[in-house]
Amino acid sequence: MGQGTSAYDQSELAEFQDLTYFTKREVLHVHKRFGELAPEKMKLHGRNPTLAKEDILALPELAANPFKERILEVFSDTGDGHMNFEQFLDMMSQLSSKAPLETKIDFAFKIYDFNEDGQICENDLQKVILFLVQPAVTGATLSGDERNQVIKNQKSCRTGNKKEETALSDSQINDIVRNSVITDDQIKKLAGKVISEMDMDDDGSISYLDFKHGMSKLNGFEESFKVTL
Repeated sequence: MGQGTSAYDQSELAEFQDLTYFTKREVLHVHKRFGELAPEKMKLHGRNPTLAKEDILALPELAANPFKERILEVFSDTGDGHMNFEQFLDMMSQLSSKAPLETKIDFAFKIYDFNEDGQICENDLQKVILFLVQPAVTGATLSGDERNQVIKNQKSCRTGNKKEETALSDSQINDIVRNSVITDDQIKKLAGKVISEMDMDDDGSISYLDFKHGMSKLNGFEESFKVTL
């Protein structure tokens, strides 16, 4: 105890390097940033304390991400956003620009699957949409251009099945962007549209394969799940 922010030895760094997309030097840099989030806990508990979700949310690189709390919950072993260094390192590795697209799709699916049933259902999608376009609920403020990109992206996830009754017109989408507000009915229509266009087997929900197919074709998807330290 009380060993502060002492570095890991070479064998430990080599193991971290094997398990992540980082070099040894980058692992040490991530550890430094981890320690800076709660220096008093590092002093009390050594190089690998468990930090509270509130500590990790102070990381500036996560501040603008509307899913920041959900991201922490997914990567936390306890599901409450609390993390030790290994969990923090895993999160930062998968959020890094070095992580391949399929890795980002894997954890994005987990983030969107709020009820954790292995499918993204309409209720999950309604929460996703609300997080993205309603700052008053999430505490995250997106610019008009960012909101517009989010909604346009939702429209473009097309796999071939369409149900026009769920569609929003361009004028309705522009109203959402301009007013920074979305109604319950608009949320349901957007969620229904995404389901209809991504659900390849017509079972009423988006499976991992449906999601992977749609996200792999979506321009800018990786940028939503990338952090540079």
